[in-house]
Amino acid sequence: MFNLIKRARLLAIFVMLLIAMAIVTGCTNGEETPNIDNGSVDWDFYNERATTFITATANADFNVAIAIFDETMSQLVSADDLQVAWAEIIAIAGEFIEIFSIENGVSPDGFYISGVIMRHKNFGFGWNIIFSEDGLISGLSQGGTIPLSELTMQNEVPTVPTAREGFTDYPIVIGEGTDFPLNGILSMPDNAVGQVPAVVIVQGSGPNDMDGSATLYIYRQIAEHLAENGIASIRHDKRTLAHGARLPQGFTIREEAIYDAILAAEMLRADPLIDENRVYIIGHSLGGAIAPRIHAMGGNFAGLILMAGSPRDIFGDVMFEQLSIAIAEAVEMGVLDEAEVDVQLEAVQEIEELFASARDMTEEEAKTILLPMVGFSANFQRDMFLHPFSDFVEDITVPILIMQGGRDFQVLADVDFVMFQEMFAGRDNTTFKLYDDLNHAFITSTATNFTEHGADMQTNLGSMDRQVLQDIVNWIIEH
Repeated sequence: MFNLIKRARLLAIFVMLLIAMAIVTGCTNGEETPNIDNGSVDWDFYNERATTFITATANADFNVAIAIFDETMSQLVSADDLQVAWAEIIAIAGEFIEIFSIENGVSPDGFYISGVIMRHKNFGFGWNIIFSEDGLISGLSQGGTIPLSELTMQNEVPTVPTAREGFTDYPIVIGEGTDFPLNGILSMPDNAVGQVPAVVIVQGSGPNDMDGSATLYIYRQIAEHLAENGIASIRHDKRTLAHGARLPQGFTIREEAIYDAILAAEMLRADPLIDENRVYIIGHSLGGAIAPRIHAMGGNFAGLILMAGSPRDIFGDVMFEQLSIAIAEAVEMGVLDEAEVDVQLEAVQEIEELFASARDMTEEEAKTILLPMVGFSANFQRDMFLHPFSDFVEDITVPILIMQGGRDFQVLADVDFVMFQEMFAGRDNTTFKLYDDLNHAFITSTATNFTEHGADMQTNLGSMDRQVLQDIVNWIIEH
């Protein structure tokens, strides 16, 4: 018999799935995108509505909160559903304290987004509230937890070098002078003899900051361990974090990650303290899935390190596998009635078919359609379809290190890791590392299924496994 908190967490997954479906029916209509001047929008109107919704929810006035829903949302999400979703947030983030900030943007389909960051006792938490023009809520999506330290330092960017133990962090700007400059950190070993090897760190999906604060600061942990062991690195904020509302309509993974990773590699090679022939890439999750493409498009790395990556399409394949697994686990645990399974699976299939349809769209058409659950247009997915991982395998001649956690239920040891082994079979310069008890963040975990893994990734406050970090160091030194 599972406990009530676990039940609330699991049911909240399905509440958020239903909410995400509302974005399909409410926002994705395939019509031409309106020409909206973001600066002319009365954001006070939408932000006041967002504040009313959050305040009512926090005060347990769930009927007041859902009164702001449009017709589709009202049919999909009840006051009881919202109560369970809020209980999930409280269970993870702690007691609600206040609204910390609200950021705004217009979706490709012309909907108005208020990105609300809430301060709770244990964590900050983000909720994106999607409005129709008349101020009714057409969709919601969770932005996940944010460490409280990030809220107190959110607008503070280091401007001077900071001495650490054995290395120094230098503030840098990736793409300085361009339309999308990004804050970053160059971690440089102190007292190095001769030129040192270096790494570009590429994060997983979503608007991640340079440290990976949404993933227990794993990118900062990697950078610090490398620097302590004589290896420099660059990590930086993503464009979707720093310039989300300003990104061009229909942006792709190129704008989100690839171009900036190449700029970071060029910056490292231009540094006289760096060995220009020993610049590597570490890609985590989605970053691992696109690392070969970054390499081919101009990264020209000395080696690739793929951490919890997948050779499958992250959004077209892996995400929908996760949804189907979550539904099956919900039935097994008694949270979802078997009578509702067909309805849930049918809804997932409809969304999956929408993603798949991007393959056959023109670029112009794909730019006008906002995909649910992910926050980008069909053109992003179209680009992923056109440049699969498999297209780059044959041309990779540099050494590769592929790392996978055995308790990672986002990408799977018995599927994705096995596919990597098959793709790179017989290559002497490819190394495979499987860590039985580690999750998607390479932190020790006891999760046994996708649902437990999701909760673990939100609440597990452990550090990255030291063996993983040292294995990366040893591999770079050897290659």
